[in-house]
Amino acid sequence: MVRHHKPVSDLHPDEYESDLLRDGEGFIEDFDTWSALLALEAVLDEALTEPEIASGLRKEGLRAEDARTAVLGDVTALARIRMARERADVVFERPRRLPFRRVTFREAGWLLVTCALLVGYLRILQLTWSSMPLPFQLVGVLGLGGVIGMAVLVIGRRIPGLFVTEGWQRTEEWAHPEMVGLGDRWEFALREIVLPALRDHLRDHRRIRSGLELVFEEPDASEELEAGLVRTAAVKRLRRIVDRADSVAVALAGHRGTGKTTSIRSLEQGLLSRSDRAAPLVVVASAPAAYEARDFVLHLHALLCKAVLAKISKGARTVSGRLRRRRMLGRSLRKALAFLVFWGVAASAVWLLWGGTPWQDLWTLALDVANGRVTPQQVWTGQSTAKLFALGVVSLFLLRLVFGVVTSGAAVVRLLIARRRDIRLAGFRRLTEQQLDRIRFLQTYTTGWSGKLSMPLKGEAGRTWSTQRAEQQLTHPEVVDKFREFAEEAARRLDVERVAGRVVIAIDELDKIGEPGKAHQFINDVKGVFDVPGCLFFVSVSDDAVLGFEQRGLGVRDAFDSAFSEMVRLEPFTLDESRLWIALRLRGISEQFCYLAHCLSGGLPRDLKRCATEMVDLANEVYQPSLEIVARSLVTGELAGKARAFIATAATLDRSPELVALTTELLGMPGTEEPEALAAIAERLVADGDTDAAAISDLRWHSGCFVLFCATVLEVFDDTLTGDRLTPRLHRLAVVRQRMAMHPKQAWDDLVKFRGEAPSQPSYR
Repeated sequence: MVRHHKPVSDLHPDEYESDLLRDGEGFIEDFDTWSALLALEAVLDEALTEPEIASGLRKEGLRAEDARTAVLGDVTALARIRMARERADVVFERPRRLPFRRVTFREAGWLLVTCALLVGYLRILQLTWSSMPLPFQLVGVLGLGGVIGMAVLVIGRRIPGLFVTEGWQRTEEWAHPEMVGLGDRWEFALREIVLPALRDHLRDHRRIRSGLELVFEEPDASEELEAGLVRTAAVKRLRRIVDRADSVAVALAGHRGTGKTTSIRSLEQGLLSRSDRAAPLVVVASAPAAYEARDFVLHLHALLCKAVLAKISKGARTVSGRLRRRRMLGRSLRKALAFLVFWGVAASAVWLLWGGTPWQDLWTLALDVANGRVTPQQVWTGQSTAKLFALGVVSLFLLRLVFGVVTSGAAVVRLLIARRRDIRLAGFRRLTEQQLDRIRFLQTYTTGWSGKLSMPLKGEAGRTWSTQRAEQQLTHPEVVDKFREFAEEAARRLDVERVAGRVVIAIDELDKIGEPGKAHQFINDVKGVFDVPGCLFFVSVSDDAVLGFEQRGLGVRDAFDSAFSEMVRLEPFTLDESRLWIALRLRGISEQFCYLAHCLSGGLPRDLKRCATEMVDLANEVYQPSLEIVARSLVTGELAGKARAFIATAATLDRSPELVALTTELLGMPGTEEPEALAAIAERLVADGDTDAAAISDLRWHSGCFVLFCATVLEVFDDTLTGDRLTPRLHRLAVVRQRMAMHPKQAWDDLVKFRGEAPSQPSYR
């Protein structure tokens, strides 16, 4: 149990008094839980200072104390912290980050200089204090205060990390790193456990706004892209798959518009990979409708080569060797000139302070100290004040010389390491270019000999020999083997050189192949490239593939079952996920418009984005449009588009009196905006839906259900829709929109039932 005695300020989320370190009962009864809570609290204190979390708490009007208590009480976060502690290899490799950051060599030099000046002034004041008159003693004391102030000022400017800044003040004890026990897993716990838990708390407790006018603010462009990614169950599962070490082939299934392509693009942007690992190298290829298996594998090979070259070139040096050498020479000359200037100033100061022959005297003094004839105490007490200052200048010069030699040596070592890495990457780049050239061109080599012999009477005789050698085209199995060989080598090289985490190859738009037989044949032809060590394959498939995959183990096997090891189905957004998606992009928008977009889109991310875009366009044309105006605008656009589609479908059917009557009703859809009139049209459309021919009946049910859906949306989302009427019941409209395409009769019945439950709406059929 965690207890808090001190109120927490929103501006200073680090000012806590933790009772965990004093909780003797928890320490004795359950040490594992106690230590895991201590580790979670330690990481949480750092996470609350992140700009993203601090600004989120401020924007949503939440208290940092409440967020802290919620995360400490999260059983899942606590369990993941315990697993992270168990997997930590080195306890002290990544200790608790204190407010004192690491000091660089330059900052250490400034610290030594200021300390030497302060100690030297105190020593000089001590030696001359007895012989100084009272006025000079007062001046000496004032000078001591000035020297201390100057030292503090220099350290504060040059080494600001030595001082505790605002927001880092603490009143409780610090937990020892060994008690925290996270070691090298600290960053993982911060980025993958605590920060996501805090983001979830912000989203679950975000400020809910209710209003009938479309008002919103643009999202902050400085926020992380991952903060705008809705963490659905499918997204979490994809993250787990990407984090695994094994190489698998994963099928992404779902209706069109559920976000299969968006998921692949999120992989490409690194949004689904762990923050403590390098971003994966993602290659995206679109499945062609008409294809040759060999050509498609060659296309994958070429895309992988181009992606590898782009990844290597991104981290490589972009300047030429000659220009790089010129820059290094110029940098060396500037450092040498600065050193000569510093040496000249130091030599002049020593000459003026010492007098006589300073270099000979200093060399003799150094030999005496080295041989033990003179002790450092004698050197300090046996010299005048001016010579002591000269010795200080010489010491400062020697420290500067040693520091320069050390930093130059470290720079040379770093340069050699980077040079070796560049050489290895350059070799791999040449190999990749050769692979790409082999794919692009058919290599041809021609050699020959020709000769001519002149004959009398202007006659000539000649003969030519030539040979031509052309590389034979590789067969499909050979192309697959070459691709697998290069993909495995690329994954290994990129991982060793820390250029990319792993290779991810995504085949998109396979679900757009209309015939299931062709899709199965495509998978059978290209599945030979799957299961490459270090590579992960994602393929977007149709819903028919889901049925075949789920039938595994029942004696039914197909191409999808044998090709993929996992199937991830992307479902439409729930009501809360749609509200969150819109709220993350249009901050400050009221809940009424979030519900409207969710119902019209059916939770499909693509249609949800379309609704949000149309609302933004309408807000740019009309100042703060009301809910009813926005609903009418969106529904009118939907009706116009669907009416054209229904009329075009009717034109493909055989002409009959029933079809003429249906077409007449369909032509009246676009000009109707009143809910009552639309409901009447819907009733007439489905009146003879069970007696007409199958094609006409199907068109009647589809069109009638859609028109009744639009009428219901207009009746619900008017200017009288208050916040207390925004209930999960409205999600049923989104479910009706989802079922409308496949099961229009069932969707009609659900819609009629929904309308019958509303007191202000008439029931139908």
